[in-house]
Amino acid sequence: MPPPLAANPGHAILSSLNDAQRRAVSSDAQTVAILAGPGSGKTHTLTSRVVWLIDYVGIRPEDVIVATFTVKAAREMKERIGKALGNGREKKIVLGNFHSIARRYLAAYGRHIGLNQKFGIADDSDSRAIIARICKRRKVELDPGTVRAWISKKKAKGNEPEDVPKTARQQATKTAGQQDLDECYEEYQAQLEKSNLLDFDDLLVKCVELLREFPSCVSNIQTVLIDEYQDTNGIQYELMKLFAQKNRSITIVGDPDQSIYGWRSAEIKNLWRLLKDFPGTAEISLEQNYRSFQSILNNSLLVIQQDKKRYRKALKPVHGKGSRPVLRRLKSASAEADWIVSEMRRVIVMSGSMLNFNDVAILLRSASLSRHIESALGKSGIAYKMVGGKKFYERVEIKTLIDYLRVINQPGNNDALARIMNVPKRGIGEVTIKGLLEEAEGSTFSVWTILTKHCRGDRNAKTKITKHAEQRIAAGLIRPLENIRKKIGESVGPTGTPFGLVEMIEQLLTALDFEKHLKTSYPDDYEQRWANVQEFMNLAADFVRDTDQSDDDFLPEIEELEQVKEDEMLPRFLANVSLASDAQTAEDEGEAKPLVTISTIHAAKGLEWPIVFVPAVYNGSIPHMRAEDSDEERRLLYVAMTRAQTLLYLSCPVFNSNGNGERNELSPFIEPVHRAFANKGPCFDRPIMSEIAKILGRQLQSEDAIFKAMPDMFMIEDNLFPVDPEDTRGASTSEITHGTNQPPRAKRQKLSGPGGGHDTGEEVPWRKEYTTTMEQSSAFTVSALPGFTSASAHQAALAKASVELETNKKAQAVKRMAHNRPADQKSILGFVRSTSGSGSAALTSSQSSNHNLIPAKLSQIVTNSNKPVKPAIAPELAAHKLPAGNQLSRPSIKKEEEPVKRKAYTCFSSSPTKPAPKEEEPEPEEEKEPPEPTRAAACLHSTTFLTPVQMNGGIKRPTGLGRAGIVPVAPIEKLRKPMTTTTTKMKPFKPPTMIRRP
Repeated sequence: MPPPLAANPGHAILSSLNDAQRRAVSSDAQTVAILAGPGSGKTHTLTSRVVWLIDYVGIRPEDVIVATFTVKAAREMKERIGKALGNGREKKIVLGNFHSIARRYLAAYGRHIGLNQKFGIADDSDSRAIIARICKRRKVELDPGTVRAWISKKKAKGNEPEDVPKTARQQATKTAGQQDLDECYEEYQAQLEKSNLLDFDDLLVKCVELLREFPSCVSNIQTVLIDEYQDTNGIQYELMKLFAQKNRSITIVGDPDQSIYGWRSAEIKNLWRLLKDFPGTAEISLEQNYRSFQSILNNSLLVIQQDKKRYRKALKPVHGKGSRPVLRRLKSASAEADWIVSEMRRVIVMSGSMLNFNDVAILLRSASLSRHIESALGKSGIAYKMVGGKKFYERVEIKTLIDYLRVINQPGNNDALARIMNVPKRGIGEVTIKGLLEEAEGSTFSVWTILTKHCRGDRNAKTKITKHAEQRIAAGLIRPLENIRKKIGESVGPTGTPFGLVEMIEQLLTALDFEKHLKTSYPDDYEQRWANVQEFMNLAADFVRDTDQSDDDFLPEIEELEQVKEDEMLPRFLANVSLASDAQTAEDEGEAKPLVTISTIHAAKGLEWPIVFVPAVYNGSIPHMRAEDSDEERRLLYVAMTRAQTLLYLSCPVFNSNGNGERNELSPFIEPVHRAFANKGPCFDRPIMSEIAKILGRQLQSEDAIFKAMPDMFMIEDNLFPVDPEDTRGASTSEITHGTNQPPRAKRQKLSGPGGGHDTGEEVPWRKEYTTTMEQSSAFTVSALPGFTSASAHQAALAKASVELETNKKAQAVKRMAHNRPADQKSILGFVRSTSGSGSAALTSSQSSNHNLIPAKLSQIVTNSNKPVKPAIAPELAAHKLPAGNQLSRPSIKKEEEPVKRKAYTCFSSSPTKPAPKEEEPEPEEEKEPPEPTRAAACLHSTTFLTPVQMNGGIKRPTGLGRAGIVPVAPIEKLRKPMTTTTTKMKPFKPPTMIRRP
């Protein structure tokens, strides 16, 4: 036995651990539950406990089982344990994911339960194809994917012992749909058994069956350690108990707050089951976080602590506070993507390239949300990689080679044979292939047996096969594969001729003329596909070399229990390929160019990045609209937030991207705590950047170097997008229309109607029924109001107009207008002119568009007549169009003996000035009071005409008629009262003014 812990305080294993980790590693309890929060060093703790149990407790490496959930995690753990143990002792540990460990036991002892030693593993495509044929044959309207998921969940729950009978109520409550599912399940299992296949779930189910019936298979196991325990399902829990059934020594490491695989049948209640089934379990919490800033942890806890049923534990930061996480609201999904790109660029520039694109991850609830983000990255020229994309073993050319090897190893694999039967082309159609599959499933023969017997003439296939296809099948498929199988048989035994895995693949490629097939079928990317084939051969060579140097796949010998040895390399290689579901190409892992990572949150579990963006944080995205467990969705967001080391950004588009103007509601997990987040990106001052450099262990450039390398006109603050996307004050036209797929509007936006100018189709309750022009302009910048220019341009235009006016004044005096109008009724930009010979008033073309706004009695005042006049615009011009051939004549101007002094007028945007001294004006004849304009008319007048109000010491502003014409004050004194009455309801304003001098 090892010396007590107190005598070994300086041991290398314990010296690198904190107090909680030391207690977990050196605990002498039979069952230990290590509850490890994110970034708390759980992998280091688990590997240290393995070393402690072997080196100090004295357990043999071959008597230890360490189960993980991914091949990558298993490889990393084996490497760490190997460095600590030394002498290659880690190779004797039964270490791997649950499925690989189960396969090793089935390969060694599966014959005890009637399992063929050379069983194959059916992948997901095999299972779906078998189920699809069953549904079609049984004529049941069930989706193969749904049936496959149902079967998987059924197996994952765990098998009840055979002595537990089903109640009569359970048997009587089956519906017709459930009966169809049960029948499909039974036939599916029969087809797998006939083809000598096990699916992934069967590996666990059959291993549980084996260990229940033959517990002696694990009689040597002294202790079991389980990583990521919160992700175990029912059958894995049963398997764990059976592994440890002799000594009942179990160590689990997990975090209930990170249980996010309920859709994959993971059961968070397994922790409570463990505490119930194993009384006296030592519970140790690892709460120190070595990954993230304190502010990130605080906000993450605010989210997860909303779950009142969770196992309570804290996160204690090791690093400083850091900047507050950001919750940014953008107008649309496209604006959100553009903001993400702009913010990651700002971070990189402000850090002096201490941070790069490799440090950025964009984590999505579902992969479908990546469309706008990928588009924004592409437009910006930023390279990115998708985590969880197509795996190397799933590429077409590699999948084809693997199927050929599966048929060589196991000719009865009907689905693998069906996929390669016409690759390369052999003149076999889809109908023939489907017919052969149906014939095989309806008889005692496999597809391979049917083809070989048919080609040899021993038996005619019921499915029609042409003579040409028959010849090519015999020469191009059956004969080459039989030759390889013959060489494999000859190589078995000590006197056999060596025939390795690499030589086998080389002979297969030559027999199929596979390179020519790729050239013919994929001329555009043939070279890349052939390079993948070469890489596949390299992987096979590496597997052979690694296997020769270790005996990982062999279990320790147990007395009085015969174990079958796998001497052939091919089945072991194929099993490794099937189980290595997360293997990627070397090019994916070793990119020299910095790449932004886009990943689903599920695929990001266990990883970390300095900068993390979590977009689309709204109800319907997270929690997902189809989610059944809101607590698991909350845990999913918690996992995403805790991936960040230094900077965390959450964002939410205000409006839905489907274009119908629907609003997104902020996620209910964020809404209660949204005030804890900053509403825009942080200011990257020196203290913040220094903290980031410290936590990442990097060197930060000097401020001078950073600002010297900064691009011209670079925005150092996060102010390219409005903090409140619904507040358009101060925003440019492009910002207002951003994300709506509409060009900037060429006319004034209507803010008084539904939507408030946001095109959302919603009523805005605080909007008035009408708004003045200045109220509209207060909500926009100058650039958002077509027809208005900057102040400098406007003053320049006024100066030019003034010069022209003086010149014209000397050249021609302004004459009185027709119809005996008073001298002071001069228009400025438009005229009310009489038509020749008619005496009726007419409007210029610039005024014609507004003729319907002039009341009938107002036209009398304009013409200074006590008799009603004919309307200025004919009825046929009501649609703002002139009849063909009808042109307005320019009114004649009577010559005056003396030029009339032009009055000073105050224009719309001019500053008020003292008016010129008034001459006595003749009293107009008594006229009837014009009717008070309606609310609609008032609104139109308020937005297009000048209102007579008193400003700056009694200066009177004239009331105009239309955009182009202004009439002096005196002749329309009687209009002031109704117009003033209307305009007093409006919001008072003090607009900038412009002086127009004579």
